[in-house]
Amino acid sequence: MAGRVILIALGILIVLSVIFNEFLVSFSLIEFFFGVIFFGYGLSFFKRRNVGTLGSLIFGIILMIDTFELFPSSLDFWQLVLLMIASYIIAAGFSGVFHIRKPHLKVNKSIISENLPPKFTGDTLDLSTDVDWSSVTIDSSKIDTPVKVKAVIDNDIYSFRKEYDSSKVDILNKLKVSNVKVPERAKITLYLNENINYNYRAKLNVSVAFFDLRQIKTREVRVKSTASKITLIPSQKDNTTVDVDSEVSSINIKLPRDVALVLNHVGDLNFKNFERMFQREDGTYVSDNFSEASYTCYLNISSEISHLNVEFM
Repeated sequence: MAGRVILIALGILIVLSVIFNEFLVSFSLIEFFFGVIFFGYGLSFFKRRNVGTLGSLIFGIILMIDTFELFPSSLDFWQLVLLMIASYIIAAGFSGVFHIRKPHLKVNKSIISENLPPKFTGDTLDLSTDVDWSSVTIDSSKIDTPVKVKAVIDNDIYSFRKEYDSSKVDILNKLKVSNVKVPERAKITLYLNENINYNYRAKLNVSVAFFDLRQIKTREVRVKSTASKITLIPSQKDNTTVDVDSEVSSINIKLPRDVALVLNHVGDLNFKNFERMFQREDGTYVSDNFSEASYTCYLNISSEISHLNVEFM
C-alpha cells in the first residue's frame, strides 16, 4: 500500500513540477512535502528491513537536505529523479552486502488435540473431511473415543472448525477468501478406533492425503479430489468399497498381501504398474491374489486427467 502511495506521489510530483510549476506552486514546497513523505515511509526501515524502505529513507534525506539548501548548489527536477533511482540502487547494494531481511513475523498458529464425539452411541460413525491446501493423515489407534483429531493450523490463513453429534464427526479446514499470504499446508491427523465401523467421506482441494485403513473397519469410503495426491491402504479387517471422483489428481493404492483389488473406472485415467492386474470381460480389473485374499477392496474411479498407481506390499 505504501509503495502505491509513493508511486502516486511521484506521479503528482512530475505533473506539478513539469507542467504547473511556473504558474501555481513552489517547487521547494513540493519538494519539502514529498521529502516528508519519503522520509516518513523510510523510517519504517527500522521495523521492516527491506530495500523499499531503505531506498525511501535515503531519498527522503536527500530531498530534505536540498529543501533547506544545504547542498553547494540547488538540484533541479531531473537531478532529483536520478538521485531517487540512485537511492534505491544503493539500498539494493546494501541489501546484498549486509543481507537486509524482513524480521521474522509471528505466526498465529493453533495446535489442536481433541477426542470426538464426546458422547458416542451405536457401532458406526459417519466421518467426513473437507479441506483446502492441507496434509491429511488417517491412521488407527487404541483410543477410547471414535476419533482423535490432531492439527496444526495457521489461523491467519485457514478457517478450521469441527462439527459433531453422537453418530458423526465433520472436520473442515478452508482457506480464507481474504488471505493474501502464500500458505503453508495445514497438518491434520485423524486417529480412528479399531473397534468401530466407519463410513468416510473426503473432499480434497489441492491437498495431500495418506489413508492407512489396514486396522480400521471401513465399510464405505468416498473421496472427491481436485489437484490432490492420495495414498490409500485398504482395510485388512473388512471388505471395503472406495468411490473416487478425481480431477487432475494422483492416486496411489498400496495393497496388503491378504487384500484383493477389483477396479472399475470411467474417464481419462493413466495406469502405472498394472503387471499383477488382469482385465475381465466386463472391463473391470482384478488383482492376481483375488482367489486367496481374505478381504477385497472394490475401487470405483471416475476421473479426468488423473493418474493411478497400484503397489503390492
